[in-house]
Amino acid sequence: MSQQKRLTERQREFARLLVTNKGAMTNAQCAIEAGYSEKRARVEASELQNPIKSPLVVKYIDELREKNFEDNK
Repeated sequence: MSQQKRLTERQREFARLLVTNKGAMTNAQCAIEAGYSEKRARVEASELQNPIKSPLVVKYIDELREKNFEDNK
């Protein structure tokens, strides 16, 4: 399996929702809102936050959290 080189729009949206909703939505709800299947939302949310399976998404989530932290200082 080759490594992914860029984030998809759904991955970016999932990360944005995850960071901006800060617990107001579950991880699965963030995945559904981002366009993932309701049947696989929990699995997708878990895989998208796994640094081994989705290192680019995890890195992007960390970047968004850092930016959000800096903006709220």
